[in-house]
Amino acid sequence: MRFLATSIILLFGGSDFGGDALSYGLIRPNLKRRIRSQRPILSFSATQLRAFSNYDDQKSLPRERYQSKHHQRSPYRHNPMNNSTTGTSSSIYAGRKYRRNRFHDDKSAAESLRHRQKWLQQATQDILLTKPGTLVKGKWHELHSMIKAWSRYAKIDPEAPLVMERLIKRLLDEKEVGGNVEAMIDIDTYNRLLDAWCCAALFRTQANQGRSPNVASQRAREILVSLQENYEASLELSSRQPKPNGESFSMVYDVVLKVEGPTVARRVLAWLEYIHKMNRNHLAKPTRSYYIRLLHAYANSGKGQQAEGFLKHMNATGETPDTLCWNVCIKAYTKAKRGRESAEHADRYLEEMPVPKDLVTYSTVISAWGASGMRSHAVARAEELLRDIEDTPNLHPNTVVLNTVMSTWVKSMNPAAVNRTAELLEYMENSEHAPPDLISYNTHLHALATHSRTRTGCGQRANDLLDSLLKKSDRGEISFRTNLFTYNCVIDAWCKSQEQDSAWNAVKVLMGLIQSDRGPKPDLYSFNQVLTALSRCNKPGSTQLSEQLLDYMEDVYNMHDIISYAAVITGLARSGESDAAERGEHLLQRVKAHYASGKSYMRPNNVLYNAVIDLWAKSGKGTYGARKAEALLREMDELRASPNTITYNSVIQSWAKSGTRCCGNKAEAYLDRMWQLYHTQGEIKPNDLTFLAVINAVSKSQNEGKAQKALRILRRMDKLYRNGYKFARPNAFTYTSVLNAAAFPALSTDEKTKRKALDTAIFTLRELRASGYDHPNELTYSTFLKACSNLLSDDDETLRAVIEETFEQCKRDGQVGEKFLYRLREAAPDDLYKQLLSEVVVSEKSDISVADLPPSWSSNLRNNRSRMRRRDKI
Repeated sequence: MRFLATSIILLFGGSDFGGDALSYGLIRPNLKRRIRSQRPILSFSATQLRAFSNYDDQKSLPRERYQSKHHQRSPYRHNPMNNSTTGTSSSIYAGRKYRRNRFHDDKSAAESLRHRQKWLQQATQDILLTKPGTLVKGKWHELHSMIKAWSRYAKIDPEAPLVMERLIKRLLDEKEVGGNVEAMIDIDTYNRLLDAWCCAALFRTQANQGRSPNVASQRAREILVSLQENYEASLELSSRQPKPNGESFSMVYDVVLKVEGPTVARRVLAWLEYIHKMNRNHLAKPTRSYYIRLLHAYANSGKGQQAEGFLKHMNATGETPDTLCWNVCIKAYTKAKRGRESAEHADRYLEEMPVPKDLVTYSTVISAWGASGMRSHAVARAEELLRDIEDTPNLHPNTVVLNTVMSTWVKSMNPAAVNRTAELLEYMENSEHAPPDLISYNTHLHALATHSRTRTGCGQRANDLLDSLLKKSDRGEISFRTNLFTYNCVIDAWCKSQEQDSAWNAVKVLMGLIQSDRGPKPDLYSFNQVLTALSRCNKPGSTQLSEQLLDYMEDVYNMHDIISYAAVITGLARSGESDAAERGEHLLQRVKAHYASGKSYMRPNNVLYNAVIDLWAKSGKGTYGARKAEALLREMDELRASPNTITYNSVIQSWAKSGTRCCGNKAEAYLDRMWQLYHTQGEIKPNDLTFLAVINAVSKSQNEGKAQKALRILRRMDKLYRNGYKFARPNAFTYTSVLNAAAFPALSTDEKTKRKALDTAIFTLRELRASGYDHPNELTYSTFLKACSNLLSDDDETLRAVIEETFEQCKRDGQVGEKFLYRLREAAPDDLYKQLLSEVVVSEKSDISVADLPPSWSSNLRNNRSRMRRRDKI
């Protein structure tokens, strides 16, 4: 009897699948009494029977892919007053007629269902209340039918297994207490009970949402163990007890695998192997499907090492792994998502396979390399494996393999992915072994969308491919019917394109998706991508179109999020339209209304507020715009919307553009506030853009000493950077802004103050050249010439000397552009202007363009402009 203890430890607690468990002393006394009870249901004897939930409509019952083994008709599913037999053809057709007509009227169907439920509940209560020993033989059969009827409700009623256990207990009481030895329970009845507990574990209903499915799975295991123990003990005492069969073991093993996971399932499998090895139940022998299902469970959970160990266990037990088993083990490493490590393990298994490799093997390994994150090496390895397939006799790359290679190219982010995926797609279109499917076309579209930003023509190529797929679908080729991913890739390709009207082409694709009758409907990503593209578009009417599109997606599809509104507001900020700020403010109020209505995902965040503040900063409304920006900042503080550095920079910028006398003081006050927040909270860090905005604000003020004040801010910035604060690195734009402060003195400035401003400008330019932070650009030299023009009179010899020196330096730096020529013409006297440009002045021509200059004079203008464009994007 010691094997009983061993079996329990193997099933519930043993970590060593081959160890001796006799030392645990789990041998129960009074074996005869335990066999006589034969009750795996005693712990539920006091459970109260609950009524069925009242389902209003049969259509509301869950339709699951899983089908119970005992899902068959029961007398209790029909009208209890119907006495017709079930063995004749007439009764069969009558049953079909009843099943067909009962859904004709929804109201009558619901009433019929409630009537059957109420009758079954009452009949169960009546038979449970009878005293043991009072049931005649016919009632035993009725009780068995009730168990069968309750088993049909296990998927929708979590109390069904408990009711079945009470009914089984009633049968056992009839035998033990009443002395009716003929009241027997066969293994089919217990299998129905096991199946009911399995259904309770697998199917989640509203009634058992608060319960863990592990409880039902563990109960099924307990019943199975008790059945096996009782059967083993009955062999020694020559008594007749139900013998668990293959169906019993299979259904419990399956539910443990799905609910409790592969670790517990492996203990169950070891227990089955032990029972069969000890000749306790030959029906417990695990079939090959047991091992393959466990391997799949390891693979789906990404447990590669456990799958590899289990593969060795299969070899030890005589179940030699075939190609399928090795493929599943490779899949386990692929699902582990450990990057390079998973790919190398999969590659190692490919080399170690003692069985023939198939296309699934190669495609799984290629997929592992695609997910490894090693972009260039993954592509090279995928192409190498593809060549191995082509060189292997009787193997030809199929659609799955080529799709996986294409996907690896897309994930590599290599610009060559566009051409390579196009080559593979063309090969597939002309191949008999690997015809393309929708995944093939979608993968190529994904490559086009990924590289549309850097490669011209990708948007149009994606659009042409979409048109080709639509034509194939119209011809009846259902396999090429486009899905939402297809459209989103084309939309993405147009949205990322730098070509003219690309945003409007994305709108056309979106409208085609909306107007499609049989195709999918757009999702939030579709709309947001188009809105983002329109926000970057300079074409007239783009902002109006984006607002209309936002209204449409809300009214028709009830779709929106913060990204949708932020994209529209950002487009308004870039448009420069006179009423853009008011429209952006209105959109912000709509977001607040959505949030107030209970939509928590519409809580205004700092991105949205920053966009609206930027709108007011660029609105040109002067002090009013600056006050609105300040009010929004205060609102962010009240709502804890996490204002950041961008927020404060925009508010400072709004004061810089306000044109008020106090704008410089306001900007400096916000800079001091940012420093205070940085030292207390550490989140808001003043950066180079912050200092630039403050210097701009000072330069726009009417302070007589603003040039010196701007220089002091620059000095502070330089000191911070040299002391280790890397966010305040000065650059050419910062120095140029100081020059701008000197170039436009206050209206009441006297000659002495002007001379100080000129000295500040000269010192600033020389310091920029010697600082090593950056080099003067065209804007720097142009602003310096403007300072000279405004601070010196035409007859001042200092003006001529400074202009001549500046011109020569600008030529050497290759920064002579149209702006510099304009400022030079404005600042220099006529004779000096002609003298400086004597190399290029022809006849009486006074207007000189960059095209007339030697190339070396403007050789560095392009780099300068690209830096400025990047700066504007930041």
